[in-house]
Amino acid sequence: MSTESPTQPPVIPPPVLPSEGEFGKFLKNKGISSTPLGNDADKVEMIELEIKDLVNACTLLKDSKEIDFNFLVLLTSTDTKKGYQSIYTLHSLNTKKSLRIKVTASKDNPTIPSVSHIWATANWYERESFDMMGIVYTNHPNLKRILNPENWEGFPLRKDYIPPVDLLNGPHPLTETGYAEKTLGKQTS
Repeated sequence: MSTESPTQPPVIPPPVLPSEGEFGKFLKNKGISSTPLGNDADKVEMIELEIKDLVNACTLLKDSKEIDFNFLVLLTSTDTKKGYQSIYTLHSLNTKKSLRIKVTASKDNPTIPSVSHIWATANWYERESFDMMGIVYTNHPNLKRILNPENWEGFPLRKDYIPPVDLLNGPHPLTETGYAEKTLGKQTS
C-alpha cells in the first residue's frame, strides 16, 4: 500500500478582466457603455462597442477637444466566431494617443453604420471591408466593390469562402474530390 498522498490539482486563479481605460471612461461619462479589452502590444487601449453606439461614440471621440481623434489610421475587418468584426484604429495628431474600437455584426445580418461622414478615410476602407468581408456599411455614399469586379461572387476574407476555379485559381481541394484524391494521394519515392 502506498503512503503517498494524492496530489491536488493546481489552483488556477480566475482570469483578470481588463479595467476600463481612459477612453472607455470618457465614453461612459458621455452615456456610452463599452467593454474594455485591455491594451494591445503597443499599449493602445482597445474597447468593444455595440453597433448602435458606434457613430455617436466616434463623433464624440473626434469632436472632443481633450480627446481629438482627428485621424482614422485604419479600418479593417475579420471573421470571428461571434460574427464579422470591424476594427477601427483612431489617432490624435495633437495628443499622440491612439484607440482601437471593435464592433461585431452578426453573420446573419452583417450591417454596421458608416463613419465615412466623420472621417473621409473611412470611405475606401469601408468599401474594401464590404468587398472582402461582406459587411454592409449603412449610409455609405458609394458602397460598391473596390478590389474585385462588380460581378464577383462571395467575399474572399470570410473563413467559409471557396474561390472560383479559373486561370488564376485551380480546383479547390475541399470541393473537387478528384483533384483532392490525385494531389493528396500522391506517393513520394
